[in-house]
Amino acid sequence: MRQLLNGNEAAAMAARLARVEVLASYPITPAAPAMEQIVRFIAEGKLKAKFIRVESDHSALAAAVGAALAGARPLVITNSQGLAYMSEVLYHASGLRLPIVMAVVNRGLAAPHTRFPDHGDAIAQEASGWVQLFCENNQEVLDTLIQAYRLAEDERVRLPVMVHYESYIQSHTREVVEVPSEEAIDRFLPLYRRPALDVDNPQAVNVVTGPDLYMDYKHQQDKALQGSREVLREIDLAYAGLTGRAWGGTLGVYRLDGAEYIFVTMGSLASTCREAVDMLREGGLPVGLLKIRSFRPFPREEVRSLLRDARAAIVLDKNIVYGSGGALAREVRASLYGLARGPFVYSYIAGLGGRDVTSEDAVRIYKMVEEKVKANLEPLPYEWYGIE
Repeated sequence: MRQLLNGNEAAAMAARLARVEVLASYPITPAAPAMEQIVRFIAEGKLKAKFIRVESDHSALAAAVGAALAGARPLVITNSQGLAYMSEVLYHASGLRLPIVMAVVNRGLAAPHTRFPDHGDAIAQEASGWVQLFCENNQEVLDTLIQAYRLAEDERVRLPVMVHYESYIQSHTREVVEVPSEEAIDRFLPLYRRPALDVDNPQAVNVVTGPDLYMDYKHQQDKALQGSREVLREIDLAYAGLTGRAWGGTLGVYRLDGAEYIFVTMGSLASTCREAVDMLREGGLPVGLLKIRSFRPFPREEVRSLLRDARAAIVLDKNIVYGSGGALAREVRASLYGLARGPFVYSYIAGLGGRDVTSEDAVRIYKMVEEKVKANLEPLPYEWYGIE
């Protein structure tokens, strides 16, 4: 069924189809409408779930941890300062290997205060042990949230998952979205319970762990995160068999055949770069796009293979790691490390706090890079695009 949905509505619809059992959320702009829509589904009897009214985002994730320990299927919705406020509990959720899914409506971090998008809130939590998936459009928001539950609950993974989409650009902009039937999603995502808590068999959770075991736990957690790449590919293929839509698992490619210059980005900038690639290809220029869907775990080997023969990788980061540059460019460079002959990586910081980045801007960036490559100029560590 085709519906006109904004990103928040797509996330709420996915929660309904996934038969979420516990919603723990604190109102925060611009994620609150997703929470409100799910509460409406609960009030109308369209979703059998418990809405827990909490006093903070920190408490919201703590409530979801309790729900997951009891074997329920929880959802958390937040962004920006709310995600930062959860930081302590993020590590509890991943360390306890809990299958929690969180919709994160990416918004720039203060100060200065902004309501508009960038990926800084997500990148600030890259070491938290969560799977992090980025969505290009509202169809991908709906599909990825559904896939995220199957990924989180898979016995080979058992890790929490963040699903990222951008404030206003996606959260408040409507697109036509193909909504699967409830029956189809019930087959794809049956309710699976593995409670850690049992009133008839009380156990301690998260006890103090000494040096003899702590590192082993962390090794197993990292192993599961790395292994989730292949599990995500399997799930994406299974979902494609159900709906006809595949998102590439960990990454998506566009017009890479013969491409010598390849844009690399994630989130809504992928759509912008896709248009720029078409414009440049019409002019006979060898340009393609590599869209990163899974930032954690990062698809290192695939990126290495797809970029190794290019002349230049043009990385557009909608984040800044202060003094270091863009997080995505850093990951791309690490993926290419050790190649005898690999592409230069040209890193651009763009679109922070909602600053507009158009397809014409992407074309302009390509032309700047082309000139540098022809002049055999080595790239700077990173550059800011759009600063007057």
